[in-house]
Amino acid sequence: MSRLWILLILCSLPYGFTVRKKNCHSLWKQLESCISGKDIEVKPTQSKSIAFSATRTTDITLSSLQTLVFDKVYLNEGGGYNAHTGLFTAPVNGMYYFAVSFLAVRGTTHLMLLKNNHEVSRGYGHSHDETGSIVSTVQLERGDIVRIAEMTGRGRDRTRGDGWSSFTGFKFN
Repeated sequence: MSRLWILLILCSLPYGFTVRKKNCHSLWKQLESCISGKDIEVKPTQSKSIAFSATRTTDITLSSLQTLVFDKVYLNEGGGYNAHTGLFTAPVNGMYYFAVSFLAVRGTTHLMLLKNNHEVSRGYGHSHDETGSIVSTVQLERGDIVRIAEMTGRGRDRTRGDGWSSFTGFKFN
């Protein structure tokens, strides 16, 4: 098979047409366009999935309004969650879902989900080893920050680690 026909076939694949004798002139024009690069559109690739899941490895007593850091990351697709700071930074605009589960230790634990330091929702765990949770759907712009923090402002809230407390989030596609 000649090189011209191979080139013709390869360039025709993205256009979804078949070679027929009737349309040779039209086909030739499309082939010239393909060879010249006029019909090539280059778009930057972007990760479609944004999701994270992290747990807390050790028990912690939170000080007033302290961010709860979930330091063991199991998933961080899109790179939005920082296991050193406990902050999720939205890589792209969109609707996001967050879920937090925590285990209170000896007393009450009051936590809140914050978007750019504004409270979105709350969770509460009472007594010894009672589970609290926070679930929220939030509209975020690129660069918005979501975190989990002690809520009461008085501190002394204890949260169990060893995988008993977790923070998960993802962007709806």
